[in-house]
This record gives sequence, C-alpha cells and structure tokens, in this order.
Amino acid sequence: MTSLLDAELVATGDAATAPGATSSLFGRTFGAFCAVLLLIWCILMLREFHDVRVVNTRNGQASNQLWAEHARMHASLWADQPERLHAALAELEHLREQEWMGIGYEAPFIAMQVWQGDKLLFRQGPPDMGDRLTPNEQHFESDARWLYVEARAPAQGLLVRRWQEVPGDWHFSSDGLSYYARPLFYSLPLMMLVAWLLLRAGFAPLQRIGAQIAQRSAKDLSALPQSPYRELAPVVNSVNGLMSRLQERLEREREFLLDAAHELKTPLAVVQLNAESLQDAPPGERRNESVARLNEGVKRATHTVHQLLALARSGSDQDSTALLPHDLVALVRDRMALSSQLALQRGIELELESPERCELLLNRESIGALVDNLVDNAVKYSPAGSLVRVAIATQEAGTKGCVVLSVSDQGPGIPIELRRKVFERFFRLPDQIQSGSGLGLAIVERAAAQHGAAVTLSEGPQGCGLTVQVQFKAAP
Repeated sequence: MTSLLDAELVATGDAATAPGATSSLFGRTFGAFCAVLLLIWCILMLREFHDVRVVNTRNGQASNQLWAEHARMHASLWADQPERLHAALAELEHLREQEWMGIGYEAPFIAMQVWQGDKLLFRQGPPDMGDRLTPNEQHFESDARWLYVEARAPAQGLLVRRWQEVPGDWHFSSDGLSYYARPLFYSLPLMMLVAWLLLRAGFAPLQRIGAQIAQRSAKDLSALPQSPYRELAPVVNSVNGLMSRLQERLEREREFLLDAAHELKTPLAVVQLNAESLQDAPPGERRNESVARLNEGVKRATHTVHQLLALARSGSDQDSTALLPHDLVALVRDRMALSSQLALQRGIELELESPERCELLLNRESIGALVDNLVDNAVKYSPAGSLVRVAIATQEAGTKGCVVLSVSDQGPGIPIELRRKVFERFFRLPDQIQSGSGLGLAIVERAAAQHGAAVTLSEGPQGCGLTVQVQFKAAP
C-alpha cells in the first residue's frame, strides 16, 4: 500500500512538472471544492442575517408589544401603590428572561417608562451594554437597533413606553461575526485535508494510466488494460484505437519497404551485372548489348523509384492533403501532352472529350500522378495504331451531381476475376510482356481515395480493352 501511494506521489509530481503543463486538473478540482464550500457558508450566513434582520425584527416587535400590554395591565392595578408596581414589573421582567432562556437565547435588553399624565411612575433603563448603544429615550419610534412600542390606558391616563433591543442584533457586532467565523476556520483545514485525500484517491487511476503509457517502449503498441471506471473508459478506448491505427500503419509501411526492396532488387542486379560486363568487354556487339541492357536496367529502376515516390505521396493522410480549386480539364490536357511522345512513337492517337471547364477541389500533384498512370498504362498496353480516349463528363448521382473521368483503351483488358487484385501493390497480370512495376493502379486508387472518389474497371468500347472510371463528387 505504501509503495503504491509513493508511486502515485511520484506520478503526480512528474505530471505537475511535465513540459507544457500550465495548470493542474487536481488543483482546479480542489479549488472548485473549496470555493463551493465557501459559497455554501456565505449563503448560510446570508440566510442567518436575513432571519435576524427581518424575521427576528418582526417577531421581536410582536413580543415587545405583548410585554408592553402586560406592563400596562400591572400599572392599571397598582398605579396608586408604587412599591407594588415596581415589584410586579420586576417579576414580569424575570418571567420574560426565563422565556428567552427556555428557547435557548439570551434575552434582549429593554428600557421602559410608565407615565400617568405628567408623572413618571416607573423607569427601567438597560444595564451597561459595552460598545452597544443604549436607546434614546427621547426618540419615540423604532430604529435599526431598538424597537419602540406604546401601550395606553386612557381611562386612567396611563402610558407605557417600551424599547427592546432588536433580537439578534448582537450577530452583527464584531463578537457575533467572530462567533460565526470561528467554526469555519476551525473546521476548514480538516475538511480541506479530507477533500485533498479523497481527490487524490479519485485521480489515482488516471495517474496510473499515465504511468503505464510512460513506461512503455516505442515499439510497444499493445492495448492498455480496460478501465473499470466509466469516466476513464473513453480515454483508454481512444488511446487503444490510436495505438491500433499506428500499428496498422507501421505494418503497411514495413510491407511497403519490403516490397520496394524486392522490386528494386532485379533492376539493380541487372545494372550491376551489365556494369561488370562493360569493364571487361572489348568494343563491339557484346559491349553495345551490355550498354543497352544497362540503360534498360537504369530506366526500369528509375521508373520504379518514381512510382514508389508517387505511391508514397498518394498514401498521405487525407487530412494533410491540401484540396484547392483546380480546373480538371486543363490539368488532364497538360498531363496528356506529356504522354503524347510515347503515343506518337507507337502510333497511338490520344483523344480528349470534355467540357470547356470543370472546376473541382483537387490536389494537383496526386491527381497529376493519377492521370499519368491511367494514360501511360492505356498507351503502353494498347496495340499500335489504336485509340486511347479520355473523357470528362458530369453525371447525376442521387440528389447530387458527380464528375466522371474515364480512360478507355483497346488493349487486352483485365479479366473480371482479377480486377480487384490489380489494385494491390506490385501485382502484375500473368504472362505480361510489357515492363512495369505493378504500382500504377495502386497509385490511382490511393489518389482517388484522397479526394473521396471511387475507381471502377469495366470493359472498353465494343467489348474490348479496358475502361477505368474515376467518379468525383461535384464541387458544392
């Protein structure tokens, strides 16, 4: 238990000093708890002061009036006997003090006068009240500190004037305020300690998750143990999902590197073999043959490297791909011009059918690679003297339009059973005599995926050759 607590303390200390950490979630929660505690105390004090100021004032005035009537009744009985009157009013005051003591309060101070005409029959002033002001017995109305009432007996000319301290007025003095503040300050450290321990225990599972992640090596992408807490389960699931995606990506990159190394091995071996042959071969037909094979190996390696780079770019995350407005027609026209030399060498006619403009949100580099591969493949696999037709058209797809880029050739086509297979990296059709890397359609599919487009393969015109269609969503 001690070691676990120590580990949590270390983890908390590490988190508190972590680079970039500018605030503490623990401190924020603890501070909020203390603020709520202080707010509750303030609300209770306001409620108490309201009761003292409003409720006790109302009840005190009613009580003051009641005791003034009692005094008037005694004065009516003993107005002609001053000693009996003094004794009766003293007994009345004693009963009042007992009543207040019975309900658990200190009796408020009073001042009272009993008049008969212009003669003062009885006077009782308040005792020494320290720093609290005594009533002004020439002021015949209530104020903030004293409640004033009168009771009369007109037949006997009696008048009772009574001042009573506002019940609870002591609460607003320095002694009263300190009385209310002392419990808070005495109990606050204990409550804060308990809150600190409870919050520390509540945040311990989060600290353990952080420690588990920190202790892992860069190669360990296995899933974290599931958390039994509902609040932490989304965090653990998100981290596990991220690790799973990273694992898949690393596996794809590893496979890509292995495939690239394997694909480059053959042309590099040809280059090395022919380079060695050139060192010892005398001028003549054999040397020319070695030079031709060396050039072929270099071309093949260069083409493979370019395709690998295009594949890597087309495999970039979609979020990092900048899609800007471009004219698809102009872009396709420019890329076809680059392929025209190869088409002229083979006597193949390139044809473009499109509207004047077709603006879409595109990444120019990846769409350029897509068009290059589609047109180059169509020219490469078409027979001499044939036609390669490129078309851009707008179609209706559900409630929204779409733009379809299609490239049709008159070559051997692709069997239906292999049309899904050809999108895999480095896959080539059996008995293929044309040179290539097997990356063209993989690049096309990835570039299309970056733009949310779909690639489909079908038969070419008149049932021969191949037609590749790339369907883009129309610009909003």
